[in-house]
Amino acid sequence: MSKKRQVIIGLVVVGTLYVGYAILGKNPQQEQFDKVGLGKDIVRLDQNWSEDIRQQFNFTTFGSRLMPYEWFLNIEVEGSEQKLRSDEVLGHLGFILQDSARNNPEGLPVGFAVDDREETKWVGLTCAACHAGEITYQDQKIYIDGGPGLMDFTGFEQTVYGALKSTYEDTAKFDRFAAALKQSSPEDKTELKETLKSRVDFFRLRLEANATEVPYGYGRVDAFGQIFNAIAVEAMDIPSNRHVPDGPVSIPVLWDASHLDLVQWNASAANSEPGPLGQNATTALAVYGQIDMPGSKWFGYSSTIAFRNLGYIQTKLYELTSPVWPEQILGEIDKTKAAAGKKLYEQNCASCHTVIDRADPTRKLKAGAIPLEQIGTDPKMVENFVNAKAKTGPLEGRKSKYIVGDPFPAEVPTFDMVLQATLGSMIRHPLQAVSAVLNEKRDVYTSEPFLKEKVYKARPLNGMWAAAPYLHNGSVPTLYDLLLPATERPVSFYVGNKELDPVKVGFVTEQGEHSNLFDTTLLGNSNSGHEFGAALTEEERWALVEYLKTL
Repeated sequence: MSKKRQVIIGLVVVGTLYVGYAILGKNPQQEQFDKVGLGKDIVRLDQNWSEDIRQQFNFTTFGSRLMPYEWFLNIEVEGSEQKLRSDEVLGHLGFILQDSARNNPEGLPVGFAVDDREETKWVGLTCAACHAGEITYQDQKIYIDGGPGLMDFTGFEQTVYGALKSTYEDTAKFDRFAAALKQSSPEDKTELKETLKSRVDFFRLRLEANATEVPYGYGRVDAFGQIFNAIAVEAMDIPSNRHVPDGPVSIPVLWDASHLDLVQWNASAANSEPGPLGQNATTALAVYGQIDMPGSKWFGYSSTIAFRNLGYIQTKLYELTSPVWPEQILGEIDKTKAAAGKKLYEQNCASCHTVIDRADPTRKLKAGAIPLEQIGTDPKMVENFVNAKAKTGPLEGRKSKYIVGDPFPAEVPTFDMVLQATLGSMIRHPLQAVSAVLNEKRDVYTSEPFLKEKVYKARPLNGMWAAAPYLHNGSVPTLYDLLLPATERPVSFYVGNKELDPVKVGFVTEQGEHSNLFDTTLLGNSNSGHEFGAALTEEERWALVEYLKTL
């Protein structure tokens, strides 16, 4: 192709995209709510979000489709007539309960949203299902925007599957379900039965693909493992591409993430555009979004991803700031201890975990990438990512980045297939994707992601008092325990309790009504490594913990 022709094509493409952006307008505007779902008994900290932003963020769909909305409101759990959507069921699974509001009329918990872009309304998960935290202390609840959630992801999927399967198989349960949906005629019931069977099969195959002997428990998920299987196995319909998702990680915090150059626990994703849009799009596919692959060779992959909504979400995440330790609730910080701890932090921590101005609206942050052999923490997550390969099947010979790049060979790193799926879905919806990119674009450092190297990311620690448990796999319950030699850290403890220990700084570890035992001797659960506080005296450890409260 001649240089002149390339320039002409480039100008046409750019012109088309900008015209499309002008036609589509900006991403969804910020709504105003006369009533929000978060109860008045829950304290909100100042994280630079208004009540309206929080309400819209929590219930904005990004393309996840769990099941039809009316099904979700009426289907019963297995072995009971109790509704799946009940506060008792979803609260037990770790979701944060809410009252009703205009964009959540049924009062579903935080992180459930209705996708009404088509005739059939679907309910699905949102970013907030995982990235919204709740802490309690002496009967006081504290809400943490962008904090790590404590939902039981595996338990949730198993509960959903059990509800669907038992409704399909149990005649009395099915009849009640059909009657609630006003589909009681023989013809309607036959059609409903067939549709229900397809959803049963969907979750059965998903649970089989993601089966693992490593329990995730509350607050953890193998995000990459789930994403890899959603694309390479489910969307491509190649069962042999399955990889066991046995490297679960803690849910990361979202504040400052939009300001970093690299994100993900293994620093595998660049934050320069269109990186953020691509990362969030793949998340939508991992939590029940749909994509048609291999689809068209020229016109992209049809999907349920809500690109314009993702643009809105990302702009709001850029505004989010970390929570400040609420002394009026959790107790005053010992200023003398904290001052001593600050010096220790500068000596032992600051080279990897820089101290930043959390309130600077245009802060530009660089993440550290620490080699696995240096940090010494559990290797399972990063090894799974680096080693994952997938057969390309009908994609063999196509461009690796859909319209550019080398042709796909018979086998590629699974991440490359996920990237191709994301780019293909963006190409299918170019105007919405460009609209989202142009609106969410911010000035961040540009760095190359670590796709082949075994590293773990280090980031600023502001707000980490609200992000327990610690290390990438959640294997250390408190900040105090993290400063101990690995051999002295708790070997096992309970996770799921939302009560904060303001002394050691982390959740209390006693067994509770909604908790699971975390065993650090299991595969992927090691609490080894990161022993940078091991040489400190006991007095120095407590001083450093006190300083970490101030960040």
